[in-house]
Amino acid sequence: MNDSHPQQPSQSAKPKRPSRAKKLKGEITYIDVPRSPDSSFNRDRPANALILAQLEHLHQAEKNRLPRHKLSGIHPGQIRTEGEAAAYIQQVTKLLHPGGQKKKKRSTSPKGA
Repeated sequence: MNDSHPQQPSQSAKPKRPSRAKKLKGEITYIDVPRSPDSSFNRDRPANALILAQLEHLHQAEKNRLPRHKLSGIHPGQIRTEGEAAAYIQQVTKLLHPGGQKKKKRSTSPKGA
C-alpha cells in the first residue's frame, strides 16, 4: 500500500467558493460544501426512488395543508423525469410557502423628493 496523500481532483471550470470553515465569536462553525457536478441534474433522466419518495411526501403536505381549490392537480405517479419532478416541487413549494417569494427591494430615495 502507498501511504502518500491522495491526489487532489483537478480544478473544475466553476469558480471555487471561498472557504467558510471559520468560527465566528466562538459559536458558529461554517463548513465548506463543494459544488455539485453539472451531471447531478438531468431534466430527461428518469426520477429515482428517492425523488419519487420525496414527491409522495410533498403530495401529502399539499393535500393536508392546502384548500381544495389551490391543489396542483398533479399526482406524483404521473411524474417520470427529474425535470417534471423539479417543476412539481417548485409549483407546490410556492403554494405551501407564499411568503417565501423574493421581496422587491425598497427604493432608497426619500419619499416626496
